[in-house]
Amino acid sequence: MSAGSGVNLGAPKTPPRWLDSFMQIIFPERCLFCRAVLPSCEGRPVCCSCGTGFTPAGSICPSCESLIPPGEGPCSCCPALPYLQSLFALSFYEGQWRFLLQNLKYHGRRSLARPLGRWLGLEISERHFCRPDLVVPVPLYRSREKERGFNQSSLIALYTARVLEIQCLPVLFKTIDTASQATLSRTERFENIRSAFSSSTVFPPGTVILLIDDIYSTGSTLKEAAKALHKSGAEVHAAVIAYNPLIK
Repeated sequence: MSAGSGVNLGAPKTPPRWLDSFMQIIFPERCLFCRAVLPSCEGRPVCCSCGTGFTPAGSICPSCESLIPPGEGPCSCCPALPYLQSLFALSFYEGQWRFLLQNLKYHGRRSLARPLGRWLGLEISERHFCRPDLVVPVPLYRSREKERGFNQSSLIALYTARVLEIQCLPVLFKTIDTASQATLSRTERFENIRSAFSSSTVFPPGTVILLIDDIYSTGSTLKEAAKALHKSGAEVHAAVIAYNPLIK
């Protein structure tokens, strides 16, 4: 990977497993929503009460963005985009989930990445969403990451990869400092992010990548990032913490 203003800063490191276990003794796992102490750090990071009735948003068609019922195959609306084969979302971007992600992304609550990333990994594994060889986070532009101090997608991806027991590598980097997507319309978002990503690696045939981001709204960012990985030879699937279907 060459030096330059668009180069990924590199993936942060997750703490070793022994340190995770030690920290669990001092700071026991708490429910993400009501903050009740949990009996262990295994399984979903929510108490029985808050977890009652929870069902993941699940699989979403990358083409028409319809929800795909559990057990059903690919959506029949039209062929999937060749560079993004499938999409999985842990939740919908509403209520407490919106509060959690805003705290992580804009208020520096990095500790939220661990339970969210682990939960995403658990659901992907239990629901057999895909069998990736590698986890790759969606990157921020270098100056944006320096300003924020971290990339929330990288932090989530690291813990998702740990659950899936595969590597997480920052092989994707952002080459253009684009305007914030939050203020743009759907059409403007796709134009704004066009050709903004590049892959530092050419992948062996058959390599399956799980691309991780925090939120899916119009899909413009994920699809453009997937396109860069696809051009480098990978089959790309994507997973996010929350899906926001309101931006059309």
